[in-house]
Amino acid sequence: MDIEFQNTEKDYKSFYVFYYKNALRKNIFILILIPLSIGYIVAGQPFALTTFIDGVIISALLFVGSFYVVPYLISIHNLNKAILKDPWYLEKRKLSITDEGIYCETDTISGIWRWESIVSFEFNDEFLALILADKKFYLIPQKAFPSNAEAINFLGIIQSKVIKPRGTIKPLFATADKKPPYLLGLICLIPLIGAFIGLVFIILGVTRFKDKWFTLIGVFGIAFTIIIYSTLFYTNKHSFKNELRALSQTELNDLVKDIEFYKLENGQYPDSLQQLTKDNSNDFIFDPVQANQRGKNSLFYYLKVGDKYRLFSKGEDGIPYTKDDIYPQVSDKVVSKIGLIRYALNPDTVNK
Repeated sequence: MDIEFQNTEKDYKSFYVFYYKNALRKNIFILILIPLSIGYIVAGQPFALTTFIDGVIISALLFVGSFYVVPYLISIHNLNKAILKDPWYLEKRKLSITDEGIYCETDTISGIWRWESIVSFEFNDEFLALILADKKFYLIPQKAFPSNAEAINFLGIIQSKVIKPRGTIKPLFATADKKPPYLLGLICLIPLIGAFIGLVFIILGVTRFKDKWFTLIGVFGIAFTIIIYSTLFYTNKHSFKNELRALSQTELNDLVKDIEFYKLENGQYPDSLQQLTKDNSNDFIFDPVQANQRGKNSLFYYLKVGDKYRLFSKGEDGIPYTKDDIYPQVSDKVVSKIGLIRYALNPDTVNK
């Protein structure tokens, strides 16, 4: 079988694009795992989401740039130098299959690529690339063949010839993995990082491996992170609420003493809690539980009733006389001696 063709500079550049894209695809898990790990480390504790995202993006760009973009640019630079130095790269050539190997002939040189020297190949819609033992590659464009069937026949001949002296021949890139890397699913057990890995699993499971179990591992990775962080959020939220309620309770107990002291000095109870701060700026009249009630009155509930007063926290809902209200903890003996009106849950019930 004889074929004639002429490569262009665009053909060589297309091969390099294909080469590095496949190399990137082959190492996709490393590309994702390393930036995520770096981002997780630089985010620190407490976890800073913005720092994490910045760390992931920057490290991913550096990784891709260092191992793929820069080598690609170097390859293109070397290609341009080689073309300027040796016009053979762009000359019209003729290939013939012989018992010894593939005979190549151009206007300026001729030679044979022995079957023993061919170590791998790659075949796609644009070209056939033969990789020789000296790391050089030779491109045969698809357009050199009358039909796709002829190209496949040519490739079959090469495979049969190479198998005899070498015993086997392997493609430069595996076109499909025999079995998805299920064990990598263990990475999905790492909170947050596992969610990103899970997303990759889903994409590869649907587009590349077409494996439902691999896809389900990805779904599990995302779900696991959601469950973990939802649990932490729920636990921390309720723990924080309990801490605020405890703080409000303490402040209420102290505020009763401040109000009673105000009466001793002024002969009457204050009309509002703000009057306490005029004489003593250390009096804490703001309700910690109401800290998240934006646009609402965040003071403790206080109402002067004749020579007595009502004082309590309105709770998380910010509505007085509901079940989440917090009242000062004062003994019955003390209450009988001061002006505090202690309410039960029913606002119509008053214990003096």
